[in-house]
Amino acid sequence: MMATVVSEEMREIAGADRLVDLLRRMIVELQPGIETLGEHWPQLTLQQLRVMHILYCDGPTRVSNLAQQLQVSTPTVTGILDRLVQRGMTARDDDPSDRRVVLNLLTEHGLQVIESLHPVQSEHLNRIVERFNDDERRIIADGLHLLLSASARAN
Repeated sequence: MMATVVSEEMREIAGADRLVDLLRRMIVELQPGIETLGEHWPQLTLQQLRVMHILYCDGPTRVSNLAQQLQVSTPTVTGILDRLVQRGMTARDDDPSDRRVVLNLLTEHGLQVIESLHPVQSEHLNRIVERFNDDERRIIADGLHLLLSASARAN
């Protein structure tokens, strides 16, 4: 009886290790290639990328909100934004609900840069998913839902 329990545990561990390995390989496969990263990465500082990522996720944002999220002063964020505006990555616009407020947003060029650096590029992912039939897509979706649920419970 003990040998059966041990071998079942070993199979579960091996199965978990195999799944983790498959997930790692899939994440690497879905990430942009080094040629894509090389186009934009050396030209942007980490702080500039962080600002652009926040704008990508949150949409038009006040300098004070950016400073709070980055845990830096507003003059620091203003300097980062000035350089991003000069490079055509971000723009400033009036808040339609309060004209005294200035919002910062990604330009079309900034959006393209962030999306090209994004871990999962939608076009690439769409080409992969199109190869599956409806039943295969349902199976994959069910597995991904299980993975997301487990991740939410772990956090």
